[in-house]
Amino acid sequence: MQKSIRQRATEAHWWYAYARQRANAQWRLRGITTGIQPTILGNPRVEATDMVVGDHFKIWSGHRRTLISGWGRIRMGDRVFVNSGVVLFSVKAITIGNDVAIANEAYLMDTDSHGVEGRPVKEAPIVIGDGAWIGARAIILPGVTIGRRCLVAAGAVVSRDVPDDTLVAGNPAREVRTLVYPDGVTRAWHG
Repeated sequence: MQKSIRQRATEAHWWYAYARQRANAQWRLRGITTGIQPTILGNPRVEATDMVVGDHFKIWSGHRRTLISGWGRIRMGDRVFVNSGVVLFSVKAITIGNDVAIANEAYLMDTDSHGVEGRPVKEAPIVIGDGAWIGARAIILPGVTIGRRCLVAAGAVVSRDVPDDTLVAGNPAREVRTLVYPDGVTRAWHG
């Protein structure tokens, strides 16, 4: 049977939108080492000088502009999702594992940018483990390592390392509970 005109138009619209997102990614990520099928929706600002991303990397930039910047090393694994309004700034190193989701307006910066009380500027790498989910408006401070399959609650301020399979919340972020996953689950989020 022949497809209806409406169905063909819907499919054509879908393919056009998909191709536009892929072309946008190729343009905005030029000069950055990327894996296969990066996708960008919207108008993020990607100006990092030492950035490598894995396969199926996605950035959304809608109501708030997403910023990925800095002269430090930024490494992101496969299937990493960066939502609208995220600020990710590196002067040392930020390493993000596979299957990580960073929710809207989260803030990751590996430096405090200035000293306080005559102390030196704190600059220390951030590491996010495989399968972690960083909640909306969470703040990850310099020197923090977040374990695999962790869930950082919305608005949490993470100033200390977080062990694997842990839910943290609050300011400063504290362990709420250990997360228990069924066999085969590799990440804290799904969808």
